[in-house]
Amino acid sequence: MRRASITLGLLALLALPAAAQTTALQRCEDMAGLAIPAAAIGLPTGGAAVTTARRLAETPPRPHPDGEFAQALPMHCNVQGEIRPVDPAAPRILFNVNLPLSWNGRALQSGGGGLGGSVITAPGQKASARFDPVPLTAPYPIALGYATFGGDGGHQGTDVAFMRSDEAMRNWGVESMKKTRDVALRVIEAAYGSAPRRVIFNGESAGGREALMVAQRFPDDYDGVIAISPVLSWFYIHLADNHIRSLMVSGWLDAAAVRLVAERTRQSCDEADGVRDGIIARYLECPNDVATLRCPDGARGQGCLSDAQIAVVNAIREPWSMQVPLAHGITRYPGFGVTGDEDGPRYQWPFYVTGAEPPSFPLPPGRGFEPRRGAVLNFAAILVRHAIVQGETFDPFHFQATRHAARLQYLSTLFDATDPDLSRFRARGGKLILLQPAADNAVGTPMVAEYYRSVVARMGQAETDSFLRFYVTAGSGHNVVGPSQFDTLSILEGWLDGTAPPDAPAAFDIHPETLQTVRSMPACRYPAYARYSGSGDPNRAESFICTARPDPLAFAPAR
Repeated sequence: MRRASITLGLLALLALPAAAQTTALQRCEDMAGLAIPAAAIGLPTGGAAVTTARRLAETPPRPHPDGEFAQALPMHCNVQGEIRPVDPAAPRILFNVNLPLSWNGRALQSGGGGLGGSVITAPGQKASARFDPVPLTAPYPIALGYATFGGDGGHQGTDVAFMRSDEAMRNWGVESMKKTRDVALRVIEAAYGSAPRRVIFNGESAGGREALMVAQRFPDDYDGVIAISPVLSWFYIHLADNHIRSLMVSGWLDAAAVRLVAERTRQSCDEADGVRDGIIARYLECPNDVATLRCPDGARGQGCLSDAQIAVVNAIREPWSMQVPLAHGITRYPGFGVTGDEDGPRYQWPFYVTGAEPPSFPLPPGRGFEPRRGAVLNFAAILVRHAIVQGETFDPFHFQATRHAARLQYLSTLFDATDPDLSRFRARGGKLILLQPAADNAVGTPMVAEYYRSVVARMGQAETDSFLRFYVTAGSGHNVVGPSQFDTLSILEGWLDGTAPPDAPAAFDIHPETLQTVRSMPACRYPAYARYSGSGDPNRAESFICTARPDPLAFAPAR
């Protein structure tokens, strides 16, 4: 009955002339001090409050400080606040809500990134209204009438001291998404007089993990979910990264060695999709032939790899298992796979894995972050030292999972979005778009593909197809680098409204400053791959055909 009254109220509001909607949003400054009681939030908190509310003027299109182009922002009300913890020693959750002058009755929640600690929808950042990935020339969701919101994951800044708080870890892992959503919806209702009729979650990388988490843990709260490059097996991938780090004592690869590996891969697999264009479209079928690069005596040399370096490459690319099973029975990480883009100019092995310098052994006491080392290896060292072992001086090089099994398994239940049972989300009419760049050297396409296969194994192919689309974009890397930008939001909205999503939407690589399309490729439904048609410009999506093939992982264990 309450849902019906909210819907009727919303339809009445949207039927009002623009002046009436403007009047509704004139409440903006009055919302400062708004209190949301703990009883209105679906998980335990100390309640929430709006700390500031201010009207922000319309801004024209402009270059963004990070070098990317920023589209126009409409006039909107920016609301900031805090969700208080139950444990007074735990940090708060900070949240931010952006309310457009003309509301379409829908809300879009954005996930976080990295280790969290910053409010994703802070004023002045492109994320205040930006939805990634879309073509850079597309209007921001807030310009389309969406109320947008997000939070900081339940801790502030880069200080890892929050990892000693159990409530903070629960918030960061899973609970802050639900708490932020419940509070934001109360703010939206206070502004417009009714709750949104549709709520969508979008996340990328760590936010992609959050996106899958809300579909698994809070299926009744979201109508649609978009998960991009999801770091879904959070602890297994970072324990694998820690294993890789330990092998780099003697096997670190500099930029020249990484280039050697990538060039051999392109020589072996580039033309398997019908054209030599620097893209490995048959991303799960390219063999790891790094052994052919071995130096004659196994020692370091020019133009070849030592045995220790080959061991590092194998550890990055191949599956890795340990004796401690994690949440939902996961017993292995399937590796980053073979991409052919390991030496890519934007965020590949030297940025994510190998680093500009070898990692330190032993790791100095403290936070454990070394700026010139691989990003995911830094994350791994921080999580092992501060989240699992909780020792400021512990060297992750000596980590043994069996000695910390109970703690590791507990944290896995908080962070790993690996539950294949999405039946509740599907039953309530939810739709999920899963997007994975094939050359992602921070997450690894095999991990995301194995999760998709586990959903199919649990729910069946036909039922999975009724609510989930898994797209893979060839030639693109983590954080949608390369030909991987397309309007997933419009596709999801159309699906929720009854229009089936396309099988092969064109994905674009758009220069962030000139806004010119560098190239485009079809985003193919897994396990199909983009095959060159034999004619046409190989830099344009229409020259490729998404071609069916047997699932490359069909004969490999999925869990």
